[in-house]
Amino acid sequence: MIPHYTSKNFRDALLNLLPMGPIWSREEGGMIWVWATIIGKSYERNSDRAIDLLKVSFPATATELITEWENTVGLPDSCVGPVEDISVRQMLVVDRLVSSVESSIEFYIEYAKKYFGINIIIDQYSPFRFGTSFNKPFGYEEWSHTWRIRSDQELGFLHCIFSRIAPAHTWILFGPYVNEL
Repeated sequence: MIPHYTSKNFRDALLNLLPMGPIWSREEGGMIWVWATIIGKSYERNSDRAIDLLKVSFPATATELITEWENTVGLPDSCVGPVEDISVRQMLVVDRLVSSVESSIEFYIEYAKKYFGINIIIDQYSPFRFGTSFNKPFGYEEWSHTWRIRSDQELGFLHCIFSRIAPAHTWILFGPYVNEL
């Protein structure tokens, strides 16, 4: 918990730091007391601002420094462009800082749902082998690393994002394929 000090706390601390003696009167209303009160108010403003700066600079709650955080983690995303909603911007910054990209189908399905509200289905192709069912997609060896992402929703910028974050050895096909859902 961050302590909050008032101008009275600062005034009292300043008065206690002064040397002892009749010339350093701490009497309320005296010149030194008024001076310590004025300085205490200034310290309180600075202290409050420092506490606010801690709150607004942390990535999950950043407001004033959100642009600096975005620049640090490579946002705005070139595929999506700038985002206006501050809470979404904060979420994207935190996600870039703490998450990692996986190569599982579940990761990409959750990614599309979490960030873009898009439900997708991913089909993994495989090369044709003896005993392969004829109702499944099949092809040559290069199909071992081919996915098809389909949805009844627009996949525009997902093509850009998934092409960038997918494992390098994969080939991704995109399309609405509405009649297959």
